[in-house]
Amino acid sequence: MFPRINLELAAWAAGLVYLAAIDPHAGLPSFCVFKLAGFSGCPGCGLGTSISLLLHGELRESLHHHWLGLPALVLLVARIIKLTKLQFRYE
Repeated sequence: MFPRINLELAAWAAGLVYLAAIDPHAGLPSFCVFKLAGFSGCPGCGLGTSISLLLHGELRESLHHHWLGLPALVLLVARIIKLTKLQFRYE
């Protein structure tokens, strides 16, 4: 009766909901493994903040944090749509 929930779909959707719900200016703690290990210059740092800013309608500031934020958001939404179609297709 109920299909199994695709964990990848749930993770991506929950991640975008989280990024849309938080205040991108709040300065929340980083989850970056490289930064936590003491390295600097991680190529992904700022990507989550960039996507969060996009979801709040702040394009210019988003591009300032990470220029790949917009393409990453487009890819994530496309992946969520594809997984949703696969999850709920009827044979």
